[in-house]
Amino acid sequence: MIKLVQPQIKELKYRKKLLKDPQTMAFNKSNGGTVDFNEKIWQPWYALWMNDTKYYYAYIYDDTLKKYIGEVSYYFEEEYREYVLNIIVEAKYRHLGKGKEALELLCKQAKENGLRFLCDDIETNNPAKNLFLDLGFKEVWARENITMLKKRL
Repeated sequence: MIKLVQPQIKELKYRKKLLKDPQTMAFNKSNGGTVDFNEKIWQPWYALWMNDTKYYYAYIYDDTLKKYIGEVSYYFEEEYREYVLNIIVEAKYRHLGKGKEALELLCKQAKENGLRFLCDDIETNNPAKNLFLDLGFKEVWARENITMLKKRL
């Protein structure tokens, strides 16, 4: 069973590990791949993501494995005037249904937080696109290599 857990600031070392894993971040190759989540930015990052209502962040916790296996988030993207989500599951836990469970939980959480819609702007050839479509997201536009998917909550 999967649940979403908002981490304590000291637990951000997991996010650092997640974003530095080349296999997990392979989907981000066109944007540089891995990301350096330096400890120097943890305090302001945490203050924003945990205290601003336009932001939501949580780890994906697997009760069976008794460990974190990824992260989910959403934030209000001014350019789109929409709430855009993010989901990253560690590479070794993909294709097991855990991402689907986590995405369903994120949609439920967003609805409980008062959101009416949730979107994701993903690369058009990203295999995760099918997961979103299976969960009721609809393609609202595509340009260059990005597709915007949107779901009414």
